[in-house]
Amino acid sequence: MKKEQYLSNLLYVLIIMACCQIILFQNIIAQNYNKVQNIEYKVGFLGVPDNPVVNWDDANISKMKEIGFNVMQLNIAWGSRPNDEALNLEDIVDVPKQFILPMDKNLSKTLRTGDKIEARSEKLRQRISVCRRNGMRTIFHFGAPFVGFPPQQTEPLPQCIMDSVTINRYIKLIREFGKKFPGVDDLLLYTYDQDAWLCSENGPCPRCHGIPVANRVAAFVNTLAREWKKINPDGKLWWEPWELSAGEVYSAADLLDSTCVGLSIHSNIAEVQIAFPADRWFKNINYLAWKRNIPVIAELWMGCPTEELEPFTHIPAPLLTLQALRAVNSAGALKGIKEYYGNVPDEDDPNLRMTQLFFHNAGISDSSALAELAACYGEAAEGVKEYWKLASEAVAFYPWDVSWHARETGRSDPQHLMTAAILKGASWNTPDWQSSRRTYFMRTDENNEPNFWMREDMQLRFEQTAYLMSKAIKAADSVKEIIPSIYKTEFNESVKELTEFRRRVLSYEYHLHETNLTDNIRSSIKLGLPKKDRLKNISELKEILIKDIENQQSAEPITSALKLLDNDLNRFLKTYFLPSKTTNSKGDWSITSN
Repeated sequence: MKKEQYLSNLLYVLIIMACCQIILFQNIIAQNYNKVQNIEYKVGFLGVPDNPVVNWDDANISKMKEIGFNVMQLNIAWGSRPNDEALNLEDIVDVPKQFILPMDKNLSKTLRTGDKIEARSEKLRQRISVCRRNGMRTIFHFGAPFVGFPPQQTEPLPQCIMDSVTINRYIKLIREFGKKFPGVDDLLLYTYDQDAWLCSENGPCPRCHGIPVANRVAAFVNTLAREWKKINPDGKLWWEPWELSAGEVYSAADLLDSTCVGLSIHSNIAEVQIAFPADRWFKNINYLAWKRNIPVIAELWMGCPTEELEPFTHIPAPLLTLQALRAVNSAGALKGIKEYYGNVPDEDDPNLRMTQLFFHNAGISDSSALAELAACYGEAAEGVKEYWKLASEAVAFYPWDVSWHARETGRSDPQHLMTAAILKGASWNTPDWQSSRRTYFMRTDENNEPNFWMREDMQLRFEQTAYLMSKAIKAADSVKEIIPSIYKTEFNESVKELTEFRRRVLSYEYHLHETNLTDNIRSSIKLGLPKKDRLKNISELKEILIKDIENQQSAEPITSALKLLDNDLNRFLKTYFLPSKTTNSKGDWSITSN
């Protein structure tokens, strides 16, 4: 064979091999999960931060089983400690004397009195009992190392995970927990945010300086997991690596002990967000865990109550719920799917009923699921389907990605300030907030003026959201009189809440639009453009301000602004929609008011 022919054949073989490797790699990355898989663990829990008092009784646990849940988280584990729910091991287990710190002494007089620890412990025992009686697996969720939120102490933190005293304290606490609460199967641990915190590798802690957080936290998690496995050989410690950057989570995953540690992860690197499930990070960490035989639980919203909408708890988005479940289900090998906010099974919840349909038939189509979901509404079914479809679309179109403060929408004040609209960012001093989350939120720590085009972008997106909401409300109104009585209370509440959500969306839309129109008028004067060019902007501004009065349900301060706009344009321009210093007078959640 000639040399040239040999080299040609060799090149051909190499190309074929390379193509095969690429195909193989793609199949590995996909893990062939572009198909339905059966999830072993379906994890729920009773109560939500804005409605924490939900009975842990046989009736509600039976409803959870009927939905398809087979594992129960035993506590709400939310930073605000709703209804005095346990958030840390120290809330239900006495700290041994040799490990007591000054902060423990202080809290023993307030948060952790003997009576409060015992009351929480009794509540936990009762929940364990009802779960065991109904064949439910159990998980207790806690944060460690406890330092309080935000950590008031400078580094080194009082419970540094590189300090052997801290390690020994948590080994002892886990042993005591196991003795005190037999019947708990698994532990779910978070190590950053709320009342837990870690030292930085470039901070003043002499133990942690220069040591990557992934190395430190993986060792800490492994130690606690191994201890729990000694107590409960069939149990597992699930680690929730929130607030770590994407890269740190990847690195830590390579260091975890797969014999006793599982991962419980948000459905994207930024947050649990109904509109952005199963991002690239989620798929990557699933792949890394799969390679190392580490089981993964995916966390998302499965009912109407969510942190994104609180304190609203009835806004329906069942199609979006189904699509989120489907997205995480097909993104990689999962051991479980877990509710992140909580469940209220004794109220009608179309999102939760959609979760039930998915749990029993993960391959169900949108149209079949919607038809089955609405069938119980009888003659109102078609109108209800249209309502849910449009409400789902509206929640999907809402710009959750503009800022973390765009969530908790019910806490926003529809009466915005009359200064220039901003888009209020949010951020904290954690690895994820200072890195990965900046790729998910347009605004992180800014309170300064956004660009004209960003204002316009958000205005148009809020406008589209409000339009879909108005169509959804119209569809609901068309059948509200024929809704079966068993569903009427929750249905009417959902329409009421969606109407209030729309008011907030319109407030944002109007404020942004008013600001840009006023800026256009100013620039028209500054540029010396013909008066007729700005008359259209002035006319449009008046129309928006009139709509704003109706939406705010208050004549002032907009009526005075309108009068000034009519009588003295220059004074209006020097008074309204100008950049301002931060006041936060409308609170964190009114994102257009500085």
